[in-house]
Amino acid sequence: MSSPPNIRVSPDLILRTIRPEDHPRHHSLMERIYPPAFAYLWPDAGAWYVHHVHGRKSFERDLAQPDARYYHVFFREELVGIYRLKLNTEPVDFPGEPGLKLDRLYLDDAIRGQGIGSALVEHAKRETSRLGKSILWLERMDTNEATIAFYRKCGFTDGSAFRLTFDRMHPEFRGMRRLWWRPALSSS
Repeated sequence: MSSPPNIRVSPDLILRTIRPEDHPRHHSLMERIYPPAFAYLWPDAGAWYVHHVHGRKSFERDLAQPDARYYHVFFREELVGIYRLKLNTEPVDFPGEPGLKLDRLYLDDAIRGQGIGSALVEHAKRETSRLGKSILWLERMDTNEATIAFYRKCGFTDGSAFRLTFDRMHPEFRGMRRLWWRPALSSS
């Protein structure tokens, strides 16, 4: 199941499928947008994490996963973030149920408050229903209260907690929270 090269989410918001040749632009984007939000987690302000998760090898491995859709987010023709869905990921809190995981959603702080995050969450919800999944789920830092509040406002429910094992991360910030959303059952 290949992904269309472009998805218009709204008149100003387009998702473009990431290709291998996009790596330099992708890495540069993540070097720009990750640290302002997450530098506090790392002694090196997030440089190791950006390289570990968005370096060439990891990037190519992510693109090679057949059950994931990975996009660059363009708002008014400007690259402002990344958005990744894992299509067949069983939710940890609901074993055996078909799930869609909102695996990555990072946006430039400069465009926050313009409804982009909400539009992307709504897109993920539509995909959950379209693909016949019973759960849309995600994982977020438990110290990022604003993000967790945003997902709750979007209809997500708190799930289980766990801790990351990144040795390079400050130990007090390794807590994670799972959140989930279930599509309404149709009354047929």
